[in-house]
Amino acid sequence: MIVTGLPASRAATSREAVDRENNKVALFPGQGIPAGAVHGALPKDAPELAVARSVLGYDLRRRVEIAARRKGATLPTAVAQPAIFVAGIISLRMAGTQGTGHGYAAGHSLGEYTALVAAGALSFQDGLRTVGTRAEAMEAAGKAFPGTMAAVIGLDLATAEDIARRSGVEVANDNAPGQVVLAGPEEALAEAAGLVRAEGARSVLLQISGPFHTSGMAPAEGALRHALEDVEIEPPRVPVISNVTARPYGDVKEIRELLVAQLTSRVRFRESLEWLYAQGVRRFDDIGPGKVVEGLAQRTFRALETVEVPANA
Repeated sequence: MIVTGLPASRAATSREAVDRENNKVALFPGQGIPAGAVHGALPKDAPELAVARSVLGYDLRRRVEIAARRKGATLPTAVAQPAIFVAGIISLRMAGTQGTGHGYAAGHSLGEYTALVAAGALSFQDGLRTVGTRAEAMEAAGKAFPGTMAAVIGLDLATAEDIARRSGVEVANDNAPGQVVLAGPEEALAEAAGLVRAEGARSVLLQISGPFHTSGMAPAEGALRHALEDVEIEPPRVPVISNVTARPYGDVKEIRELLVAQLTSRVRFRESLEWLYAQGVRRFDDIGPGKVVEGLAQRTFRALETVEVPANA
């Protein structure tokens, strides 16, 4: 068994060290990391890869390596999610050997599962098994209800929501100030792109194989719910922020319910970061692969430096 994660106890820790941990959050990325970056975060000799082969039934690193041969390639959903999850756990273990401590954990979409493993709520094996089921179910849903996602840069959430309503798409991610992701059928996204340009902003089509975090993912809920019923979940050792509520999970029942709801719900990452900032969090570690969530956190925290967020909001 691989033992890794955030500190289980701080009883013997000095007050200053506790304060440092309390104002620091471990952040874990979601899908969309280039294949090359994921491959680089999967060292050949990592013991997690042997566990992954046993759990998934195939050589995960080899599949990532094949995809990474194409410059700038992204991974198919069924491979991307388990690969990024395993890479995150490897990165966490390596960071742990340096004595890194965190008072909170949060993840973007898929990264929420990595955060739950880091906080001791899920075992690595159960987390990987669940992520594998989730990835396959989401890929199948994307084929049944074709669509994709587009990042909108330079608009506030209210304007993006209005464009979504007018074009027939949905807001999938509220990532950071001025960065929102829309998802839906490609034709509707093309219409949304025109409305975005009319507002003086821009949109970027993402290489994602489905309208994730929208009603189009409803067919994936059953498989994920069943998978979560079969795993043991413990109360997290540190607060883990839910994408659905932008607040820490309550009990174990809520973890199961919200992980299923996350499939069709907006990723409220900006709000999650704002809540953490309101608790006094000023430092973060992007526990890879890639540096996507680091960029979102920097952008959000910079905006908050000049805006008062009520404590314990």
